[in-house]
Amino acid sequence: MMDRAQPAGYRSLLALPVPRRLALASIPADFADWLDYAAIIALLVFAWGEGPLVLALFAFCLTLPYVAVGPLLAMVVDRTPLPTILVLSNLGRGLATLALMFADQTAVVLAIVFLRACIDSAFTPARQAAIQASTPPNLLARANGLHQAINQTSKIAGPALGGMLLAIMPAQSVFGCNAVLSLLAAALVFGLALPARPPRKASDFRTELLAGAAEFRRSRLLLMALVFAAIAYFSFFLYDALIALLAEDFGLGASAFGIGIAASGAGGLLGALLAGPLAARHALPSMIGAALFSGAVTVVVGLVAMLGQDLPALPFFLVLALMGGSTAFMLVPYRTIVQTEAPPDRIARVFAAGEAVIMAVMLSAPFIGSAIAGTWGTGAAFLAGGALLIALGLASAATLLALRS
Repeated sequence: MMDRAQPAGYRSLLALPVPRRLALASIPADFADWLDYAAIIALLVFAWGEGPLVLALFAFCLTLPYVAVGPLLAMVVDRTPLPTILVLSNLGRGLATLALMFADQTAVVLAIVFLRACIDSAFTPARQAAIQASTPPNLLARANGLHQAINQTSKIAGPALGGMLLAIMPAQSVFGCNAVLSLLAAALVFGLALPARPPRKASDFRTELLAGAAEFRRSRLLLMALVFAAIAYFSFFLYDALIALLAEDFGLGASAFGIGIAASGAGGLLGALLAGPLAARHALPSMIGAALFSGAVTVVVGLVAMLGQDLPALPFFLVLALMGGSTAFMLVPYRTIVQTEAPPDRIARVFAAGEAVIMAVMLSAPFIGSAIAGTWGTGAAFLAGGALLIALGLASAATLLALRS
């Protein structure tokens, strides 16, 4: 492992072979996710004319596996060589995406989305465990910033390419391109050399299953970060699946929606690169500041929509970029805290337990947001989510000050 006194920049991180290869493999894996996301939303909203309820069900199918399946699969991840999990999960994601090519009904699309999210609930903790196992402690925050930046870069390029592909081919054909990307990701992690993890003590099923959750009781920092992340994600998902409908409210179409998602990714890319260095020194304060800023921006855009005002394309893109950037300042510090605090022999279960709590809390958010949008308009859901983020930031700041006094 690298000495803590050595440089802790992105160049030092990419000089290490295994972290560099992990980052390279994340490019096609994350790119496929965002191209896929944009294609599914475009298919449901702009091709099949579905509304808020189906978008809420789509978000539900994306999140439920992390609660119902993720903690169980995390036990397998902690028992199995990480390269094996990374290869198999990418293959599974590719096959599930390929199946979307043949879906001709909303219910079938949602079922396949659910299946792929089940596979992803193993891939995500496995990747986090691989980052922890291969990265020196002084570079963990940079590693999380880099992977979030890759994700956000994919969020820029994926919808942009998806928009171009949707102009010349049906959405089902776009899914075939996504499947190839997942296969490429599997090839890039094949034979990856990761350090052996510490031997695990044998214990009963219940103890094994709850080992991840037990770490949150042990560490106050872990618990605070988890509670914050859970409420923040609940706030996001009150309105996240409604962005396409917000674009329609502002008189914008499918192309503006795709560019808007790309703009959100551009903000997230810049935010992730800046959050990496900051997360290593001021993890919780950066999360609090991001919640206050993001909440204020979201409240403003919600009010504009509720007042029936049109928002031109450029301001709409700027708003989504600001929201995306501030989200990175919450996600990167959270993952850094988990990797710093969790023991290597149970990192997958700690991460999966945290994901399960976050997803369980936010599971109802799309339906609540859909109900708010259906009753008071799409802008009201954005207003509610932004107000909750502001309240979270203020309450967390007061708690942090109380603990330090």
